Amino acid sequence: MSPKVSDAYKEERRAAILEGALQCFADKGYPATTVDDIVRRLGISKGALYNYFASKEEMFTALMEERMERLIVGVKGERYDTIPDAAGKLSLIMRRFQRQALQELRPLLAFYLEFSLQASRREELRQVMLRHEETAVAFIREVIEEGIRSGEFRPDLDSGEAASLFWALRDGIALQFIGSGEDEQYQVLMRGMERMLLLYANKRPEG
Repeated sequence: MSPKVSDAYKEERRAAILEGALQCFADKGYPATTVDDIVRRLGISKGALYNYFASKEEMFTALMEERMERLIVGVKGERYDTIPDAAGKLSLIMRRFQRQALQELRPLLAFYLEFSLQASRREELRQVMLRHEETAVAFIREVIEEGIRSGEFRPDLDSGEAASLFWALRDGIALQFIGSGEDEQYQVLMRGMERMLLLYANKRPEG
């Protein structure tokens, strides 16, 4: 009888497979990447991979569907609920982005661009992309609305517009560094983005 595999082990293996798939999609693009490429990178058998994912497309979709949820869970695990003000919560989110090294960020950006390209041609992927964007905007909108209710942010602030602006600025800054640039330059721009957003929300940042 084979030993029982824990749920935690299964989750770790699944995450490792997705990470390997992400690197392949980032390096070669979706059409050129094969399941053989992914198992070769991971050093596992096809059978081991198929225990978790039925196809290359399932991995491609899962990466986009789960990436934002992982970010939100990670942020909320960093004393998020103990922060009493909305500006502080926005700052915590921004700090998480600022800590992300460009070496780690670049494959994610390449994957995101690849998914966007494929989604422009395939309706089912476009729907996945839309759900990802809705989750992202809803996360920041919730913080903005908290700030409006508490009086931190101006009462006429459009929370959906502000949340969309947050992601547009963040993605735009990140894309500037997809091919070159230094971590310090990236962090400077991200700090500038934080100040800009707080001023836009009518809350002057400290310091």
